[in-house]
Amino acid sequence: MANKAQRNLNLSFWLLAISLIIVLTLPVLIQDGMFMDAVLYTSVSHNLSQGVGTFWFPQFSLHNISGMRAFHEQPPLVFGIQSIFYRIFGESMYVERFYTFLTLCCNTVLIVLLWKEINKNRGNVKKLGWLPLILWIIIPVCFWSFSNNMHENTMSVFTLSAALCVYKTFSQKYFSLSFNILSGVFIFLATFSKGIPGFFPITMPILYWLVNRNFGLKKALAQSLFITAIPVSAYAVLLLLPESSGSLTTYFFERVLHRINSVPTVDSHFYILFRLIIELLPPLLITGAVLLFEKVSTKKTISTINLREGFFFIFVGLAASVPLMLTLVQKGFYFVPALPFFALGLSSFTGPFLSDRIDRIQLQNRSFRWFLFISVFIFISATGFAVLQKGKTSRNQAMLHDVYLIGKIVPKKSTIDILPEMWNYWDLQCYLMRYFTISCDTKDQNVFFINDKTLGLKIPEHYEKVPIKTFQFDLYKNKTKRFKKTETN
Repeated sequence: MANKAQRNLNLSFWLLAISLIIVLTLPVLIQDGMFMDAVLYTSVSHNLSQGVGTFWFPQFSLHNISGMRAFHEQPPLVFGIQSIFYRIFGESMYVERFYTFLTLCCNTVLIVLLWKEINKNRGNVKKLGWLPLILWIIIPVCFWSFSNNMHENTMSVFTLSAALCVYKTFSQKYFSLSFNILSGVFIFLATFSKGIPGFFPITMPILYWLVNRNFGLKKALAQSLFITAIPVSAYAVLLLLPESSGSLTTYFFERVLHRINSVPTVDSHFYILFRLIIELLPPLLITGAVLLFEKVSTKKTISTINLREGFFFIFVGLAASVPLMLTLVQKGFYFVPALPFFALGLSSFTGPFLSDRIDRIQLQNRSFRWFLFISVFIFISATGFAVLQKGKTSRNQAMLHDVYLIGKIVPKKSTIDILPEMWNYWDLQCYLMRYFTISCDTKDQNVFFINDKTLGLKIPEHYEKVPIKTFQFDLYKNKTKRFKKTETN
């Protein structure tokens, strides 16, 4: 009966954790409409799958971003990976949603594997993999990111993989060549997905030494240097090759440094720290409540081992997020790869207490079937609710309605004119490109023209309105021109 009660409880909590993951991500992910950056990245990946652009010089549209000849907002790895998914599964909007969901699943599995590695010698605590999952997914920017096709989702897969490999070396007496090489490779893939922020796992040996002192500082420094040398060597090779060198130098000098110096997104360097605290409030409140309850009811406090383990992972999370303060280019979703480590750290504080509670329950003659039935009901309800959102629109409903109507008339892989006042309508440009491979221009030299009804601007006489029932945008056709298809690349 005791083992059955434990199984029922753990299964119930696993179902609750999975239900939370589903209900906080899938209902939005399955609907049409995404955050602008997500549609932008999706468009570039989709174009690459269609032969528009190359891996090193991907293309968004006729003019790309900032007038550059290729799309260099991010390194090219994620675009290349996603383009393979389009080649395999087709052009449906559910392809990018499947890819995003797959990165969510990979993050979930890696968090559990890392939790098991942390607690491999700690009895029933090892079985509480659902705990860090719950504390992770309830962070608002976390489930928002996995409801959108953000590059941080993929980067997090690689940084978690690197962290798992690095952590495995801490319990080994001798230098583990294979795990250290693998961690270096995963760090390279992380930086090749999102740039410099992907380097943060190289700090783990030093942080582990700082907290635990299980080995010497020289060993920690040597391991960090070895891990760092692998991605650095990979980039050194790439910089020797003309095409990859041209792509990477353009990305770093013309985009990264230019944005840091000229295009700030916040007014204070401390914005990211304040935002991080706000986002972490849900898991912090739960952790605080558990610790306070244990302190009052059992007088127990966190053991030294768990305290060190918890702070180690919190320090890793800070290593992934605090360096973002160095520039004024900051957005909340930039620290999504740091969030699993905060969840693991906080779970290290509370895991032993929850494990003890479950152990005590084993001694009682209760099966807790009722809790299992409730969790099964919640899981089925969450899944059903998510499925029912299929065919709906989560954002830009009027715009998407008009884009689909316009796409039926304007030929694919063509260019359409917009007013100069509409150039910053990036949502419109992204949707036109993603679903119909239509670029936008402001030079009044193409057959079709789009106007925002709300602007109230005078339309040139050589355009006639196309009679379609749109909500926000009117489509016009140039009476003096015939259609001529123009390739994006």
